[in-house]
Amino acid sequence: MLRFQSSSRKWWNKPLVDLGGRLLPAELAILEAELGPGEQGAWINSRGVKSGVVDLVAETEGADIGFKAERASLPAFVSEALKAVYEKSGLKKGCPDLVIWDSESRCLRLVEVKCPHWDQLTVEQIEFMRAARDLGIPTSIAEWEFV
Repeated sequence: MLRFQSSSRKWWNKPLVDLGGRLLPAELAILEAELGPGEQGAWINSRGVKSGVVDLVAETEGADIGFKAERASLPAFVSEALKAVYEKSGLKKGCPDLVIWDSESRCLRLVEVKCPHWDQLTVEQIEFMRAARDLGIPTSIAEWEFV
């Protein structure tokens, strides 16, 4: 269980954690914690398979602070693997929050992010993760909470 400081700020109704002065959704904070040597990753915060969120950038206008998601394209082998899981599962949604890959080895893994105090796996997420594992893609669940 990862524990984070609350920032008391939200972005798209998501509570932001304070990660050493950076305000991030828990998904991006966990992405940073999950990345191993040589790995890259993204938060798949939509049903797409071509890009994901890699950072949340604070934008200041006067006294207001807003945030903008920084997106990056996924490598072709990652997009193809996600498409294959969608096809195998027959689902239109359910991809875990994080996709993490190593471009050199062309390996990837999927991580679902949950705060057990208010969030639980959906049927689609369970089925998607089962289909991914059937295709040889490791999946896991990372739990977090506020301290």
